[in-house]
Amino acid sequence: SVKAAGEVKIPVSGEVINTNSRLIDEPELVNTDPMGEGWFVKITPENLDDINSLMDESEYNEYIENL
Repeated sequence: SVKAAGEVKIPVSGEVINTNSRLIDEPELVNTDPMGEGWFVKITPENLDDINSLMDESEYNEYIENL
């Protein structure tokens, strides 16, 4: 296998308040548990309206089905 690194794009501006250091030794968590232990960062958003403009899981699933 090949290890690779890339940018993580976050659709909300804000301050990073925590990073998931477990991913250093267990990067597979991103794929095996993305909604639990596989998180990248926790942020405090600058503008809560940015959060309200995001799709929820069902909206996103519908969006990708219609691509």
